[in-house]
Amino acid sequence: MSEADKDSAGSGTDALRSAVERTLAATAESATGTRDRAQGVLDDVVRRGRSAREEVARRGESATSRLADAIGELRAADGEAIRRIGERLDGIERRLAALEGAGAPDKGEPKASVEVETSPLEPDEQGDPRD
Repeated sequence: MSEADKDSAGSGTDALRSAVERTLAATAESATGTRDRAQGVLDDVVRRGRSAREEVARRGESATSRLADAIGELRAADGEAIRRIGERLDGIERRLAALEGAGAPDKGEPKASVEVETSPLEPDEQGDPRD
């Protein structure tokens, strides 16, 4: 190969090398931009995920608190209902004792007994109320 051919080939190689380097540089800038955009998207996803997790935790705590309050109210209502039933039962016992005392026979005679039906009769087992 002659010196001119070598110079011509060398300048072609240099030109090719220069073109490849320019292409790589341009691609690197584009890749850096793409990487930065991808990192931004990923950061946004992480931020939203944390925010969603915090919201779920807050709602869970709120629901737990409301449930505990509701259970406390139910317990208080049950206790109050039992107290009212006890008061009504005491009143019924007093009225029954007064009725028994007002109609009580002399001490020598036995008191009348009261029969209590433990289970209601079926409609076809009940007698005619006109009988």
